[in-house]
Amino acid sequence: MNQPRHVLIVDDQADIRDLTRTLLEAEGYGVRVADCGERALDLLAERLADLVLLDINMPGMDGWQTLRMIRADDDMSAVKVVMFSVKGEMLDKVQGLQEGALDFITKPFAVDELIDRVTRVLE
Repeated sequence: MNQPRHVLIVDDQADIRDLTRTLLEAEGYGVRVADCGERALDLLAERLADLVLLDINMPGMDGWQTLRMIRADDDMSAVKVVMFSVKGEMLDKVQGLQEGALDFITKPFAVDELIDRVTRVLE
């Protein structure tokens, strides 16, 4: 039996974390959540995720700083990261890709779009 793929959702808004968790768990994914970049790095150090959905605008360490820390860490650098933000300007999307993210999901998102993009990135 295959183990479920694990997704780490990093977002400072509890309602977004909860909704996204519910949707992904319904699709069979294992899900952990973090409310800030620092907590995300702690969780990744404990156990790597197959994918990180990473918000940009968070207090403390923002998503860009968190992404740079993931990419700079030898143990975490191969983790797949998708930026996950209300900041949907082309400049943000380009920066995300330049910083090492594989995709960019703009919130609010369509449920089918979220599931399709997560599935595609994990294939």
